[in-house]
Amino acid sequence: GGQPPPYVMAFVNSRSGNQKVSGAIKNQLLSLLNAKFQDTAGGKINLRGEVCELSEVIANPMHVRDAIKATAGAIRGRFLRFLVCGGDGTVTWVLQELEACKNENPELFPETKVDPPIGIVPAGTGNDLARSLGWGPKLRYVADLVNYVQWTLAADCVPLDQWKVTLRFNSAQTTLPNAFTVVTDHPSSTSSSRTEIFAYEGYFQNYFSVGMDAAVTFGVERARSRCCGRCCFNMGFGKLCYGFQAYRTKCCLCCCAPTVSIRDGQARVIPPGGGRPEVVDVGEARQLTLLNINSYGSGRVPFSHGELPGVSPADGRLEMFTLRNAAQFACMMGPERCLPEVLARPAEVSFDLLGGEYFQIDGESWHVPVGCHVEVRRNRQVWMLRPPTCPIGIWRGRQVPGFWHGGSENRSMLRTTASTPKIPRPSGTASSRA
Repeated sequence: GGQPPPYVMAFVNSRSGNQKVSGAIKNQLLSLLNAKFQDTAGGKINLRGEVCELSEVIANPMHVRDAIKATAGAIRGRFLRFLVCGGDGTVTWVLQELEACKNENPELFPETKVDPPIGIVPAGTGNDLARSLGWGPKLRYVADLVNYVQWTLAADCVPLDQWKVTLRFNSAQTTLPNAFTVVTDHPSSTSSSRTEIFAYEGYFQNYFSVGMDAAVTFGVERARSRCCGRCCFNMGFGKLCYGFQAYRTKCCLCCCAPTVSIRDGQARVIPPGGGRPEVVDVGEARQLTLLNINSYGSGRVPFSHGELPGVSPADGRLEMFTLRNAAQFACMMGPERCLPEVLARPAEVSFDLLGGEYFQIDGESWHVPVGCHVEVRRNRQVWMLRPPTCPIGIWRGRQVPGFWHGGSENRSMLRTTASTPKIPRPSGTASSRA
């Protein structure tokens, strides 16, 4: 008895990175999501699912949105779960396409039900969200996809805050990443104002940062787009590339290194629940970071043992900290020593930058040559999948399952009473490295 297992919709870009491996991942998922398997009670269960090819947006920009709409309409009355193969940026992309699909087709996603939760096959660079949730640092073998599908079916649904970054400039910008869009309906974006302001919006779940770390990531991404950098990463020496790009922290300049150009060295914050804005003195910092989860910079936990229990991914607050110099940055990224102090836990943050700076959101970096106004506030709550603790997911160090807690008021809608299929490991794929 009971309901059938959730319908799994996997998202894969077979044209990104190592295309041979990406193609093998897609083929393996196609095989797993269209076969009959034995459940724990000994019966047969038809594990239905499908694979959405993300690269098809090149020919049809609405492809992902259309695929979500078609699937949600075809399986009404059945639980739908997403499995995203990629990095943190790909997760944000799918979340935004899901939100757009909901707005265009509200009858498919009634308010009484939560959105389809998302699991992750970590195939990006940092994979901080996957590390924190327990999906592991990276997919090592194509055959391991059996475990990821099994986890997707048995995972707990947990809430996660999504945050919106708004950047306002006095001139149009062309160096922002594709994740940012022009805010056409913002009052200051119209030419009727005395000084025309150009506003852009982007979203993140993990962290937003200005300064040293963004400069290093920017250098790594540029190096990776060239032949030498690609070879370095393909051979498994990506950390060497990061080490070389560390010169961008300007550690050789010591106390003469430039600081982040925050006006008056102050940020304006609003505490949770509203209230009067407060001013936080960030001083002469080389980096300002707003963090939402317990993983940063490919798995580092930049919180002390005393501060970590107060961090939550769905409490409507961000942890704000600064780094004063390159030595502190190196200690945090290495042995996790000299950890920064949390300056504030705001619900909203805003500050002005007087000059050009390096930025990054969830590992995607860019450089803007001029100053701007920065505003960060909570956008909405999304739902993720946390692998079960039996069989256990992949957690390491101070990243533990207890960091994530499901919403009790929605558990009746998030859980299924179906028997979990026992999926056999396909033969002949165990040696295929991802």
